[in-house]
Amino acid sequence: MRDGGRARRWWPWVLAAVAVGAWVLRALPFFHRAGALGYVVNYDEGVYAAASTLLWKGLLPYRDYLFVHPPGALLLGAPAGALGAFADPATGFALARWLATGLGAVSTVLVGRLAMRAWGPVAGVVAALAYAAHPEVVTMERGPFLDPLLNVCGLGLANLWLLPSGRAPLPRRAGLAGVLAGAMTSVKVLGGIWGAAALVARAPDLRWSLARRFVLAASLTVLTLVGPLALMAPGAFARDVLWFQSARPEDGVTSRWERLLEMTHERRRYALLLAAVGLCVALFRAVRRSTRAEAAPERFVATAYLLTVAAYLAAHSYWSNYNALLAGPEALLAGLGAAALVGFAAARARPVGAVAFGLVLLGPLYSVREALRGSEIRPPEQVLQARYVRDQVPPDASLCGFEPGWGLLAGRLPPVLPGQAVPVDPYALMLQDALTSGARFPDAAAAFASADSQTRMLALLGQCDFVLLGARGQWQLSSDSRQWFEAHYTRGVSPDSPAVELWRRHEPLTGATTGASP
Repeated sequence: MRDGGRARRWWPWVLAAVAVGAWVLRALPFFHRAGALGYVVNYDEGVYAAASTLLWKGLLPYRDYLFVHPPGALLLGAPAGALGAFADPATGFALARWLATGLGAVSTVLVGRLAMRAWGPVAGVVAALAYAAHPEVVTMERGPFLDPLLNVCGLGLANLWLLPSGRAPLPRRAGLAGVLAGAMTSVKVLGGIWGAAALVARAPDLRWSLARRFVLAASLTVLTLVGPLALMAPGAFARDVLWFQSARPEDGVTSRWERLLEMTHERRRYALLLAAVGLCVALFRAVRRSTRAEAAPERFVATAYLLTVAAYLAAHSYWSNYNALLAGPEALLAGLGAAALVGFAAARARPVGAVAFGLVLLGPLYSVREALRGSEIRPPEQVLQARYVRDQVPPDASLCGFEPGWGLLAGRLPPVLPGQAVPVDPYALMLQDALTSGARFPDAAAAFASADSQTRMLALLGQCDFVLLGARGQWQLSSDSRQWFEAHYTRGVSPDSPAVELWRRHEPLTGATTGASP
């Protein structure tokens, strides 16, 4: 008994070590002379960071700029947003990236703790390793994306709601779990899946008072985080968050079969094999009469995983980095599968169980190689472009860009232009303009080819002094729009690199029509 107790005391330290490794894996590309701003910038993180910073400057989503998600991420990202608003947007963006790595380490602890409490130390360690090395979530937890917030809230919810067999959540814990479920829904509508999974998990023995407290707390949280900003522009909120997501054209990986292949990609093949075993075990225990009453964790993780997969198959857009929201349930299933396999092997002979334990530990570690490969993406042109923009663009001039993150790197926010929405998300802005014409398009490229998608963007560009075009701008502008653009702007190239460009308007606009970064 004493040895078993000593072993149990050591397991939390093992989880802590895995969490430190998870943080290092996420923060690794930031240990560079360019720091956190030297790592490659993704379009989405630029949108979220710019929107959060603008909120601190008094510019509101839906009313002043298009934002296609609930505003929870803008509010929960307050520390970085405030720093960007009152100091330098580039500094706030760097802080947001560092904070995301910390959230990844916390999520690693939470996933390991939940699996260990539900299925034992083998499950806890394997689940923590699977989450720590999951390539997509490693990438997303290097920046101010929605997924770091969603995962830490969802795993926190599960730790509060799913107690060991025979113990129901106390009313206070049920309320806190509901708050986290509401926070998830306030960040992304799909976050509500975890709240539904929590109710399904305890359906057989759930007391009405606990369910009521959970749902009430979740609802009040959504109203608190979403309500005030949505009421400032209710029509725009419904259009941006609800209608746009349901009507948008297909983009990313459009084939449903290819989406399924991306969700089960070979870059994490061995962790997925363990997760497949865990899913079978979870479903078996959830329906088996003798284990149904104590299978709340199994019901939760299977429901969250399957509903998220179904949502991605039904969605109008999907990219492989969306798999980051699957990382939590997938890691938990991998832990359950590993515990089942090791338990089966140990029942045959103790040495066989030890060998099986070593083998299941290797499964998640296979994905580390892919995660390390992603940490090497540090394009030097990115830093050079930020320096070039700072040198060439006066503080009172307006800078527009098709990649919001590029402006942030140079300390510039999307400009406030007279009579125009702030161009925080040019991609969604142009797609929405195409859709409001009443036409429907097979994919985003077809929507950008329509004249309706170009009208408002050309009006915005007509008031900009400088523009960062890039490959995304070349894609989103039609051939006629590109001709207009090249007739009104001159391409400047940095002497440090021919890949660094900045477009300058031929004749600077007068002070009455121009707009600077807020």
